[in-house]
Amino acid sequence: MPFPPTISADEALRRLPPASRVVAAPGCGTPETLLGALGRIAEELGSPVLYSGLQLGAYPFLDAAAAGHLHHRTWHPYGPARAAMRGGSVAYVPARASAVPALLDDWGTTAALVRVSPPDRNGWCSLGPSSSYVQHAVVRATHVIAEVAADVPRTVGDTGVHVSQITHLVEPEHGMCTFPSAQRDKVSDRVAEHVLALLPDAPTLQLGIGAVPEALTAFLLESDLRGVRFVGMANDAMVPLFEAGVVPWSTDPRPAVLAAELMGTATLMEFADANPAIVLRQSQISHAPRSLATIPRLVAINSAIEVDLAGQVSAEMVGDRQVSGIGGSADFVEAAFGSDGGLSIVALPSTTPDGNRSRIVRELGSPLVSLPRHTPDAVVTEHGVAWLRGRTVAERAAAVARVAHPDHRAHLSAANTDTQETP
Repeated sequence: MPFPPTISADEALRRLPPASRVVAAPGCGTPETLLGALGRIAEELGSPVLYSGLQLGAYPFLDAAAAGHLHHRTWHPYGPARAAMRGGSVAYVPARASAVPALLDDWGTTAALVRVSPPDRNGWCSLGPSSSYVQHAVVRATHVIAEVAADVPRTVGDTGVHVSQITHLVEPEHGMCTFPSAQRDKVSDRVAEHVLALLPDAPTLQLGIGAVPEALTAFLLESDLRGVRFVGMANDAMVPLFEAGVVPWSTDPRPAVLAAELMGTATLMEFADANPAIVLRQSQISHAPRSLATIPRLVAINSAIEVDLAGQVSAEMVGDRQVSGIGGSADFVEAAFGSDGGLSIVALPSTTPDGNRSRIVRELGSPLVSLPRHTPDAVVTEHGVAWLRGRTVAERAAAVARVAHPDHRAHLSAANTDTQETP
């Protein structure tokens, strides 16, 4: 089958019908060249709507959104989109990761903007680091516009796209977006040490993004744990775990890493290339609580902005500012609850980076709760573990107050007297 000709990004987008509903691949699969073209010519396209998750890169379409030429909706605000939301030019859609593909069906998908590997001799390209909702969008879109680049790995799983599915191929102006490791410090290392002590033998771990997950992954190298597997996402720090024997190369009974996204650098991309131990699935599979709950010893480890004395978790907002999305946290917490030997852990530093403000609080600073109080089994800071499962309201509050920074404990302990119970 002949390959579609390569044309300019601007020309490819000009061929879309008016008011198109456009879905862009996220993360390291962000098609930055196509998004730049969308920003440049949005006014010509008759009010297109752009749907996206966590985008990397420079967000070259935000000026068009601010001017009203493009409507941008996201379920995972990140980077420059956060400020644009405050200005009203980006709209937030609260949605858990497993629900996004079905939402795309509700909204309709005119065009999928993706980044793919060059086709093989049989005409198959790979979406590389990003499956999540991307494969779903490709199948349902009437127009698939793809940046084709040699730096996209040929990953295993729900990432195959045949050239017959692609409407236009575009040469990218940028290399692959990367997601470098977060900077660890003494606080994140100490939090990770406490989390490590909670892990069962041969766990399957779901890790969020940030310094604590990076530190925990590094500490696994020095631990006695073996048979460790991962779900949700893969990062650079996981690569040495294979070489050290912490993570098994075997794919029986399941791959070592079952991910929706690869979030890393060339280190991870080269390792994942044609590697059957790392399998990418669409998020309605990779984040499906019912099937994930069949995995024994599934441990969901998520961060937070604040945790209150009741054990409620705020992970999306700082005051009235939306700074993150729901992502996969709700899916994985639900899955961990159903897992035999599973755990739900919320791990965070006890204070803001400047040390002036406690992140263990009497009441959340936002009225919106990301995870209700019955969901965390434990809250972990650098000062220890607050075990919540099976404890009374007063016992939970006392436990959470004890893992706050010492400078804030007296205030929190005084607040806790309001919830004291009679034995």
